[in-house]
Amino acid sequence: MIHGDVTHGGIKRVFAGAYQGVVFRFTQGLEAGVNRLAWGPDGSLYLGGVGSTGNWGHTGKLGYGLQKLTFNNSTTFEMLAVRAKSNGVEIEFTEPLKSGVGETTVDYNIRQWWFKPTADYGGPKLDDESLKVKTVKVSADRKKVFLELPGMKAKHVIYIHLNRKSITSNTGKNLWSTEAWYNMNNIPVNQ
Repeated sequence: MIHGDVTHGGIKRVFAGAYQGVVFRFTQGLEAGVNRLAWGPDGSLYLGGVGSTGNWGHTGKLGYGLQKLTFNNSTTFEMLAVRAKSNGVEIEFTEPLKSGVGETTVDYNIRQWWFKPTADYGGPKLDDESLKVKTVKVSADRKKVFLELPGMKAKHVIYIHLNRKSITSNTGKNLWSTEAWYNMNNIPVNQ
């Protein structure tokens, strides 16, 4: 699933599980905050941009826009999915990792926080803390990495930031996007 982002611009891509899931950046650098998406008969994605006062607009961008994205038949190396586990998260990539890559804890910066619901649009970020990666396990096919995260909490956002300089694919591609935000409503049991 993809959706537009009026406030931060661009398009976001979502991978969802059981009433929780993760969001990734899909594209950025558009002329306005994205309010509408429509697939055209030519297979292109048409984007309607909008901007207004408050947080209804991408700061520094136009208050309007219409753009077209067309698939160029090339794929990117990025996180395909993030899955919650009982004691951490599993990251799946679109391509296998290069041998020896992504195996150390310093390749991953993990944080967690929660938002207090308020009458205002949004709410403050609370209890922002770093989560230390205890262990890293790369799957045999090198497409998945499990991060053991002691201290992970339910009803928190788990923020994942990957080291772009050190994590590359087995074909030598750099990461397209390095960030993910997982909405951890519940921590799975026995997974």
